[in-house]
Amino acid sequence: MMESSETIYLNNAATTWPKPEIVYQTVDDCFRHLASPGRSAGASGADGAAMMQTARQEIAEFFNLPDPSQMVFMPSCTYALNLAILCQDWKAGDEIVISGMEHHAVSRPVRKVARDHNASFFVAPYKPTDPFDLNFLEDRLKLGRVKFVACSMASNLTGDIMPVHEIGKLCQQYGARFLVDAAQSAGLLPVDMQAIGADFLAFAGHKGLFGPPGIGGLYVAPGIELCTLAEGGTGKDSGQHDMSGRFPSNFEVGTHNLLGICGVTAGVRWINQVGLDNIRQREQMLTSLFTEKLKEIDTIQLYGNPDTSKRTAVVSMTCTQRCSPHDIADWLAKEHNVTTRAGYHCSPLAHETIGTLPGDGTIRFSFGYHNTEEEALKVADLVAQYVSQPVAK
Repeated sequence: MMESSETIYLNNAATTWPKPEIVYQTVDDCFRHLASPGRSAGASGADGAAMMQTARQEIAEFFNLPDPSQMVFMPSCTYALNLAILCQDWKAGDEIVISGMEHHAVSRPVRKVARDHNASFFVAPYKPTDPFDLNFLEDRLKLGRVKFVACSMASNLTGDIMPVHEIGKLCQQYGARFLVDAAQSAGLLPVDMQAIGADFLAFAGHKGLFGPPGIGGLYVAPGIELCTLAEGGTGKDSGQHDMSGRFPSNFEVGTHNLLGICGVTAGVRWINQVGLDNIRQREQMLTSLFTEKLKEIDTIQLYGNPDTSKRTAVVSMTCTQRCSPHDIADWLAKEHNVTTRAGYHCSPLAHETIGTLPGDGTIRFSFGYHNTEEEALKVADLVAQYVSQPVAK
């Protein structure tokens, strides 16, 4: 029997919850009062266009993007990553390097490029204390065939923070394009596009930026040409048969998700008000509390860097006794109203890398700013209780 009706939500790496009140209020106000930008002749349409312009500018400032017009709003980070990867001028013999911790949103498009264009991809070796082997990357770059490097800034499975600044320097030195997947870092870690030196930056709105689902974005450095992922109306080139080719409208087809754009902008404002450092410190503290208690249990295997300063607030674990990650997650959910996520987390490459595939994957606990110390300690105690009695469940 469930002991409490109050949810302890530890699945923030999938979608942050709850959202700041300003996000709820902004989305509601937008839904009630603003029309489609670029597609309305009245005052509401003008307001919508102005909101789009403001949102683009504020998000560009948040990521230190040099040119806001090069940032494209997309239906999700997955679409953004697909645009960056699939829509380049690929040729036979091109090489791609990715990390061993990539999500399907990177690894599947990369595999498609390899299949469709007779290209090759290579996976950088991983260790918990060295999640991306820079020597491996430089050795590949020196051969002169690597066109593209893609790397998540932080793993959705282990929370490992990748050395994206060092990767960026190597890519600039050897002339390879660099894509950073900031889905798991935006709003949690400083993401400075110019300091990283990336050519592409993809982000999700509904995770660390505290926006609603259905919104993401891609920044593309000036001078890089991409073919379109989809074509249709943009509201700005309606008298032409072909797409205009201009950023950002060339890639923002269909009616804009103004609710999502307004919502993620409100989330960015809230982050700026609270302070990114404060968010980071709180989540790191919760992660440390949780992992320190679990480290005391011999039958629990934790994954990723043991130094919480080098990871986000994501903790993956398995139990060496007779209980699968799904067993633990189901028990926590049904008996104690604790929300986690078990399985492969859309990242089988990452599970292969850490050794949990083949197998049942892991159970993942991902903390957010709105979690409490009491929740972290309580869930650690519940996990300890469960794994200490593997038979009587």
